Amino acid sequence: MPYLLGVDVGSGSAWTAICRRAPEPAGWGPAEAVATDAPPAVPGLFRRCGDDVPVYYDDLFITPQALVVEQARKAADTVWERQGEGPERIAVACPTAWGPGRLGPLRAAFNDAGMSNVVLITRAQAVVERLHATGRPVPPGRPLLVCRIGRASTEITFAVPYEPGRLEVLGVAETCELGGDDVAAGARDATAALLDLIRRTARDCGAALGELAAVLPAGGGAARPAVFEALAGAIAAPVIRDDDPWHTVARGAALSLRPPVQSSRMLPEPVAEVLVKPTELLPVTGTRLRLPEPGEMPARPPLTVAAPEIGRK
Repeated sequence: MPYLLGVDVGSGSAWTAICRRAPEPAGWGPAEAVATDAPPAVPGLFRRCGDDVPVYYDDLFITPQALVVEQARKAADTVWERQGEGPERIAVACPTAWGPGRLGPLRAAFNDAGMSNVVLITRAQAVVERLHATGRPVPPGRPLLVCRIGRASTEITFAVPYEPGRLEVLGVAETCELGGDDVAAGARDATAALLDLIRRTARDCGAALGELAAVLPAGGGAARPAVFEALAGAIAAPVIRDDDPWHTVARGAALSLRPPVQSSRMLPEPVAEVLVKPTELLPVTGTRLRLPEPGEMPARPPLTVAAPEIGRK
């Protein structure tokens, strides 16, 4: 049965989830976590993507972005073997703060590996997509806090969601000095550092913690009860955690590939009203584009005519 594949490459493992095609009218079923035996990634791997310093891995020197592609490919191959067929499309979750300097080399590495159809999606967008799929109401226009706590890193994102597929990022902070392992080793100090990072990020991006619509923890570190209790005690907003936080990002990545649901009562938006989606790797704002109506002439810019200067001999 055809399926969509989401991949979350972390420092400890590559997490995967699939979304299967379902009979009409549903179109697609829920996102299902799939365990893989992919080898652990190199610690700090994503942080090094885009540089020219190779990584020594499996008796080879390869670029960090090529190693990310290799981790994603091995995870996809494992799912392929277990499902008996390949996915229709693959979405790979990337750090939310990445810009063209890191996304470009990673996209080129996927192209070189023959995986040009892979969609890159931010981790924050994947977590929000997972929240949308659970049926919980997401107030549009109100900021959310996404805490992706991996094994050896933490990503804090303040973002404003609109309709599914649109997310305006207000600010992002990343650190490799705090992760799920640190929470397990010393819960009180680690949670205090997490809350301090959240407050500093909120202050830097102008977000008010008292105005948050929800807090969305994800990643293996989010499964720690100490993290959940610290977030719930420090922020006056509902803390919504997935039933399987290890696969939250992978599930959301797979769900992001689902085509929009349309029916006979829902007409497609005009071409002039189409908004750029985060999976296209461009910044998203709330501004809608307006194209001239048929027969309408666009406004001409002001024209200034200056008299010619005649030089003297």
